[in-house]
Amino acid sequence: MDAVEIRTAGPGDVPALASLVAAFRDHLGVRGPTAAALAAYLPGLLRDERTELACAWDGADALGYTNTRFFSSLWATAPEAHLEDLFVVAAARGRGVGRQLLRHALSRARERGAVAFGLQTNERNLEAQALYRAEGLRPDSHARYPDGREVYWVRRLEPR
Repeated sequence: MDAVEIRTAGPGDVPALASLVAAFRDHLGVRGPTAAALAAYLPGLLRDERTELACAWDGADALGYTNTRFFSSLWATAPEAHLEDLFVVAAARGRGVGRQLLRHALSRARERGAVAFGLQTNERNLEAQALYRAEGLRPDSHARYPDGREVYWVRRLEPR
């Protein structure tokens, strides 16, 4: 595993973060967010204490990032963390950068008092699933009721 620097992102990292998020967007084959939307949104997101972004660096080169959201859980009666994004640029894959980013996110969640750390990944992303299993994560349906799976429901809301 290559030694890279993993650090919590700050205001000076906005251009690198915007580039990394755009690369992830393109990797996923989706249209948004646009470069302009990222440039406008990221500074505020970095100030949001419920969100923490981190970047992996090899010198001046940004190799990947994580986006972890923290929230209060009534059911856990404690804070929990959700890893919304973990992305590594194609040229840096296979070097352990993703593992280092994940370990950093887990460590920061512990430091911030989270009692659980969760994430979602595509069921076909077997490489990511292997990494998550190796780092102690396990699939969990969070089922509160017996005899059924939880289903995530979404309605997109238009801004007023």
